[in-house]
Amino acid sequence: MERVAFVMKVKTGQEAEYRRRHESVWPEMLRALKSAGCSNYSIYMKGRDLFAYMEVDDFERFKRQMSDDRDAQRWESQMAPIMEQAIQIDTGFHEVLPEVFHLD
Repeated sequence: MERVAFVMKVKTGQEAEYRRRHESVWPEMLRALKSAGCSNYSIYMKGRDLFAYMEVDDFERFKRQMSDDRDAQRWESQMAPIMEQAIQIDTGFHEVLPEVFHLD
């Protein structure tokens, strides 16, 4: 299992809409996340800044599977207008934060 923390940013004025959309994430998107090996996924918000944490079986496989999943593609398309584009060219994912401490 891999622990992954990453950051994203909501466009100015879209904070309430971001919260609203996450009050009822599509069942298909939840199924796609779980199918790709994701668990223990949380997103925290401070102003426009988002901090996300998830655990995945294999991060590279997770990224490949999510990028190929139609429901995940639809979700990303729906979210794109309210998000600042933050996908890193070299990784195909948001800015991943290095872990500096962990306590089991």
